Amino acid sequence: MNAFILGLLFLITFPNEQVSAQKYAFVSVLSSNDFLIPAKVLAYRLKKLNSSIPYIIIVTQDITEYSINELKQQGVIVRNDTKIDTPYIKTHKARKYQYTKIRLWAMTEFDVIVHLDLDILPTRDISTLFECGSFCASFRHSDMFNSGVFVLKTNETVFHDMEQHVASAESYDGGDQGFLNTYFSDLKFAPMYDPNKAPHTCENYSMNRLSAQFNYDIGMYYLNNGRLLVDPAIFHYTLGPTKPWLWWTYPIFDLNWMWLDARQEMEQGSSADFDTCVSLATTNCLLIVSLLVIKLVIERFVVNVISTRSVSSIETHLVSQSIYLFSMWFALKLAHPSAQPVAAWVFFTSNLAWTTSILTAIYTRLRSGFDVKIQSIISCVFFTMLCYALAWLIVLQISHFNTRVLTAIFFILAQQILIVMFIRHSLIVKPSRQQTHKYQILPNNHYVA
Repeated sequence: MNAFILGLLFLITFPNEQVSAQKYAFVSVLSSNDFLIPAKVLAYRLKKLNSSIPYIIIVTQDITEYSINELKQQGVIVRNDTKIDTPYIKTHKARKYQYTKIRLWAMTEFDVIVHLDLDILPTRDISTLFECGSFCASFRHSDMFNSGVFVLKTNETVFHDMEQHVASAESYDGGDQGFLNTYFSDLKFAPMYDPNKAPHTCENYSMNRLSAQFNYDIGMYYLNNGRLLVDPAIFHYTLGPTKPWLWWTYPIFDLNWMWLDARQEMEQGSSADFDTCVSLATTNCLLIVSLLVIKLVIERFVVNVISTRSVSSIETHLVSQSIYLFSMWFALKLAHPSAQPVAAWVFFTSNLAWTTSILTAIYTRLRSGFDVKIQSIISCVFFTMLCYALAWLIVLQISHFNTRVLTAIFFILAQQILIVMFIRHSLIVKPSRQQTHKYQILPNNHYVA
């Protein structure tokens, strides 16, 4: 009797000991070192919003040890694995075309997993997703769901079945998203998951659709002229050329500022930003010195074998435009894509200005035989950087997206016209006129005192 009473008291005191808690995890796949910074930002964000749930990143064979160590410093659990190539690899060779995500079903040490692409930003705790069902995903634009965010209950039998169907199941996009849409084709008939109702359990193996708030496509925001149709718990930066870690997307795409705030908060107190600025400044100085040395060498030693005193206006216009466009391409290549936007814009503009100005001065020396003073080059650099700075600040103040885009396009075209005209006049036309008339004989009716 005493043993029975003690056992009853134990059950009353520790009622949860008889039922093991569900084991949850957030999981992503990293197959390119280019996505290291967004992976670190996502890890920081998840830890800040809910530190009790582990975040695991499956890294494939393409990832360097440096990237792995950086992830571990953010508290990420790194799991090495091999990439599962798409059966359509002959026509889909990019890294994004793969089936590695199906490995999540084999991670049976966890009961429920929320998969997250690395180009997302949670705005609040998303742990409620673990209660949605055995498989949940969000539909956007069509009856095909997006695999950037989905929930699954692990099951090794399902994983092996997926492996057997990899080669035979259709994939409309050649990647995992198309495969999963084929495998879970009935999801479009499933009910919508409501996180405000009583918690679901995954034991019933039910599928549920997720609201757009759990996978909000930023494209919808921009198509609606900068208006949110829902209150997003997750922003998904789906527009390829406008990813928030790419510096040239600022200041046009305003949702990118939210991601940038998270990045700056993550890097606060570290030397990453300072080191990047030092690297950019050093590269900029080396470029300027190299170009100036080339200019001085040409002025000192190169014989003007192709020079002529009469150069057509059409030629100078075409050459000026070509030099400007080449300098823009060259400056873009030098800037690191994921550098901080303000530092990267200053670096890009400085490189563009110096390259355009010095190359134009070299053209004037080789084509016309006239030397261009360094003061003229500096004035062109200052004018170019001023034009870009004013355009950037004006675009930044415009709140409506459509107006902001149109204004940016106008400035891009206007800047090219104004800058090229100014540089052409300062470095081609003006030096030619000055040195042509420098030793001109005065007319007979003028007398030198």
